Amino acid sequence: MALRMLRREATFFVGSELVDCVGVAPMKCMLVKEDPNGEYQFFYSQIEGFTFEPGYTYELRVRVEPVANAPADASSLKYTLIELVSKEPAEEGAMETATLEGPTWQLTAISDGSGALVDVPADVEATALFEEGRVGGSGGCNRYGASYTLDGASLTIMPGPMTLMACPEPQMTVEQQFMAALAATASYQIDGDQLALLDASGQSVAAFVVQVPASLTGVEWVAINYNNGREAVVSILLDTEITANFSEDGRLSGSAGCNNYMTGYTVDDDAISIEPAATTRKMCAEDVMQQESAYLSALLLAETFNIQGDRLELRTADGALVASYHTRE
Repeated sequence: MALRMLRREATFFVGSELVDCVGVAPMKCMLVKEDPNGEYQFFYSQIEGFTFEPGYTYELRVRVEPVANAPADASSLKYTLIELVSKEPAEEGAMETATLEGPTWQLTAISDGSGALVDVPADVEATALFEEGRVGGSGGCNRYGASYTLDGASLTIMPGPMTLMACPEPQMTVEQQFMAALAATASYQIDGDQLALLDASGQSVAAFVVQVPASLTGVEWVAINYNNGREAVVSILLDTEITANFSEDGRLSGSAGCNNYMTGYTVDDDAISIEPAATTRKMCAEDVMQQESAYLSALLLAETFNIQGDRLELRTADGALVASYHTRE
């Protein structure tokens, strides 16, 4: 079964100003929402046939369709203007900005417990998505969920359920610090595409940047770690590389660390199913062959996928990590 990415038509409501955002590089983004009563979100692409003029709000009818073989640094969707429904002058002095809710925020710095913010290592990804009183994402290793309340700039986060996988350092330390920061949060500040969570004394305990997701297809994914089948997530062996390439025709291929593998997959929204793989027949060192076998077995357990920024996670139905990847730089 081929990858399901269907053409659709949508109504876009466009804000009156361009705002600073970060894609492949710093840029200016439109603010767009599909629900007129919802909140604006950064729009990192372009709408063919539409010319934005600051100072006006717009209602547009837009055709949305997948792009075959989109480059890794480009959108996997193409947007084309069908109809300019309305163009209205914005109220004088009105300024629309992105808010806490809507974007996926990627953790960039975290309190180390002594009051200092330290940068999050490049190979650790922790995220937060705030929506309708619930916040969740990756803690750096496990998936977490929590509830929150907002009152102006005041923000209280109540810890909730979390998966219980073990991961190598520094993922576990970052995760512990991140969960402590969420529990200590009393307010927040947003400056452009930057979010800071503050404790009761007004000190920053966590810093984030808006995350720009990659596409599942058209990207070479390089594995960071995988489930070894013994309820543990382990890093890829030194001097080996495991990759995954998802094609739009439903084929998955890559290197399993020694041999190349080929298989099929299907997706439906965020659900994924991967078939048993065929491989070449090269022999490598015993530990490399064991890694290869465990990785290919883990792929069969994948039931959901999630892309945040340049990271991909495959997980079981109950949230256990199957494998995580980053895009090739």
